[in-house]
Amino acid sequence: MRKPIAILRMAMVFVLLAGIETAFGQEMITGIAVDSATLAALPSVNVQIKGAQRGTYTDANGKFSIQAIDTDTLIFSLVGYETLELPLHGYEAGMIRLAEKYTMLQAITIDEFRRRDLYEGMFDERNAELKKSIPFYFSKAKKEKIKVQMLKDENVRVQTYVDVVVTDPGLKRDLMRKHSLTEKEYYDILRAFNETHYRVMYYLTRAELISLLNTFFDAQATAHR
Repeated sequence: MRKPIAILRMAMVFVLLAGIETAFGQEMITGIAVDSATLAALPSVNVQIKGAQRGTYTDANGKFSIQAIDTDTLIFSLVGYETLELPLHGYEAGMIRLAEKYTMLQAITIDEFRRRDLYEGMFDERNAELKKSIPFYFSKAKKEKIKVQMLKDENVRVQTYVDVVVTDPGLKRDLMRKHSLTEKEYYDILRAFNETHYRVMYYLTRAELISLLNTFFDAQATAHR
């Protein structure tokens, strides 16, 4: 009679260990689900971990967060949109673009999107980390080492912005031509963009940054006319 009990206990131990192993590899995955054509935020998108019974929904601003591991795949689904499967290996927080299914009637609202900041609050934790001071009790050598690493990290963080806005003259030329801007008008709008989006603009991919710049310039140039 003892053998079945011993086997049952071993099975329970294996299940417990498997659960612990899975939990250790988990991290918080965040992002924003948007329409692929208009980049408008999509609320109530079902975000499911493939092959599991865990999931969540995007909020009113299209944002979501879910515990998952690097080998998981997320499934995004919403009525009227194509289902998207996204492997998480190498994933970085950003926009998840869902393609609309073909339908005879389509309603697209651009102005509402322009009035909202889709990235609001998304990088608050990272920005808070940058503001942390080095503990006073660290040795001088350790403080210098930390400062050098912080400088390297900062250079990497702003590199995409530098490549798109500073180094490449093509974007400036295209925006000035598109909106018939003088050089002063261009830099005035760019200054306003930097002041508005300084919390997020260094974290975006090249495509996301160019999209955000175009949207901002469209709205600002229209307002100045």
